[in-house]
Amino acid sequence: MRKILTMCLISISLMGIITSTSCKKKTNEEVQPSKVEVIFNNIPYPTEKFMRIGYTLKMWEYEKEGLVLDKIVVLDANSNTDLMTIGKDELPLIYKDPLPPDAFFTVNKITHYYTSIQLPIPLGMDVPVTISHQFVFRDTVANQELTIEGAIFSPRKNEAPVVISSPMKGSGWVNINQSTSDYHFYKMLFFEGQIYRSEIYAFDNLQFNDDLSEIYEGDPRVNDSYFNYKDTLYAVEDGTIIALVDGLPENDGDSVTVVFNTFLEQAGNYLSLDIGGGFVASYMHIVPNSFFVSLGDVVKDGDPLALLGNSGHSTMPHLHFQVCDGPDIIRSEGVPFVLKKYTKIGDVFSGPSPDSTVYNAMLECSALSGGTYGLGIAKNNQQLGYGHTGETL
Repeated sequence: MRKILTMCLISISLMGIITSTSCKKKTNEEVQPSKVEVIFNNIPYPTEKFMRIGYTLKMWEYEKEGLVLDKIVVLDANSNTDLMTIGKDELPLIYKDPLPPDAFFTVNKITHYYTSIQLPIPLGMDVPVTISHQFVFRDTVANQELTIEGAIFSPRKNEAPVVISSPMKGSGWVNINQSTSDYHFYKMLFFEGQIYRSEIYAFDNLQFNDDLSEIYEGDPRVNDSYFNYKDTLYAVEDGTIIALVDGLPENDGDSVTVVFNTFLEQAGNYLSLDIGGGFVASYMHIVPNSFFVSLGDVVKDGDPLALLGNSGHSTMPHLHFQVCDGPDIIRSEGVPFVLKKYTKIGDVFSGPSPDSTVYNAMLECSALSGGTYGLGIAKNNQQLGYGHTGETL
């Protein structure tokens, strides 16, 4: 696998325009370069519907000036075309000081605001050469609208995401918390003076019954009630097992009963697979004592690795899966990845649709698919993808 540059930490000096409007006056003035900038610019990745461009904004502490953010407008900087408008009720999570305390590490004091956006560009539409923004505020002091233009950057459209096989086989799978600006994508950890984003492209998965109506049968407090519990997890690429943690207890169904002694224990029992090119795939919340591999083992794409479980910080049995640019599951940078092949068979909201085979793409949030596999395996695999349902590591 060729090595791909997966994260670009940039600091773009931005010169923009502030426009203030009220019934009495309209003024223009220059934006200070540090007010709004793009600091993480990730490789775009395709779904069956969009080319998704992920990035993170660093903003000044505008609330200290009596400003309330009402809207973000994302623009093609060359044509000034509106690509996406994010209203006040749809704004992604914005990190501000003071950050919530953590039991296991000392959080940074931050002097800026941070937020992350996934911009969906419809397939067939050219990815803009340059993207800019308008930030529309309500000035509560002057009682007027204030618009700031800036945060200009160029998408990395000549680079490609990591391509892997599916870590699951079988039917009725649902991938959640991916292809969205919601959780996991907005997740950032601020400690050791750094910003860590290992899980920004992670997904969690559940499994439905045959009619896709339920994810468990019986008592939800019992792990065996869930259809995905103890399902086999598979290698997504040829590689080497470089980390393996076992022996940690499981939660009881949808009850978080495990007590953590360290921050890392929130991952539960897990393994990390070095898939080459500087990339590492990690599988978390595994059943204790269910590993089919050992530390240092060399595996092939499609080899069984372990059983899906409910250990660590988990609200029900599921797999948390992520690909990063290094071995540390916390301090590495999460990277976008796509599946080698799947067949879209419908949408969770609109229902079934004619089968459509998709190559080298990830599922859109509401896409229902069958035949998600790599190298011709798991031909009866169904997978349902949709958005945020809750935070689990």
